[in-house]
Amino acid sequence: MKTNLSKGAIKAFLAQQSAAVSASQSSSASQIDEAVQAKADFIASVQGVKPITQDTIAPLSGQQQKPMRRDKASAATRTRQQGAEFVFSDGFEAHFPDTEALLWHVGDKPSAALTKRLRKGDFIPEYQLDCHGLTKADAKNELAALLSSAYRQDIPCVAIMHGHGSGVLKRAIPNWLIQYPHVVGFCQAPKQWGGKAAILVLLNIPELAHRI
Repeated sequence: MKTNLSKGAIKAFLAQQSAAVSASQSSSASQIDEAVQAKADFIASVQGVKPITQDTIAPLSGQQQKPMRRDKASAATRTRQQGAEFVFSDGFEAHFPDTEALLWHVGDKPSAALTKRLRKGDFIPEYQLDCHGLTKADAKNELAALLSSAYRQDIPCVAIMHGHGSGVLKRAIPNWLIQYPHVVGFCQAPKQWGGKAAILVLLNIPELAHRI
């Protein structure tokens, strides 16, 4: 193949190519040297450093974790409040003479006759509520729950133990009892059921009509 380039031009072109190749090789060698030096610098910088040991303690599974402790007192309080279905008011007060034994009924003849028998001990309380150690608020909640439970289960007679103490519950409980719609009557308990420290309550359940 013929060319119009002179020998001098060809030599100059080849010289340029050779210089370009030499420059490329020099640049590659320089890059390799820089990489080798960087690796050497890194190795020198981590001399004496100990590797971190992997933590081999396995986390607890969902079944192994301890369950959250439940507040039993709060749960019991919620259960009683839900079962009460009735809330007493402290704003209502009736007059019960301290000089006479406690006795109250709704006013009709059958209720009067049943309450008289209640005072004589003809009815045996199937539920008893001991209010010793309770605050007034707690006693009120417990009483509402007891009466509601007894009425749902057709239990005609329950006993409320208020004790002697300061007389706060002894005065408050009768005022609560007359507010409950299913109470027929109540009286101071006979000696075998607590005497002056307790109250017997009669509830108007279907069975009671057969005992008049």
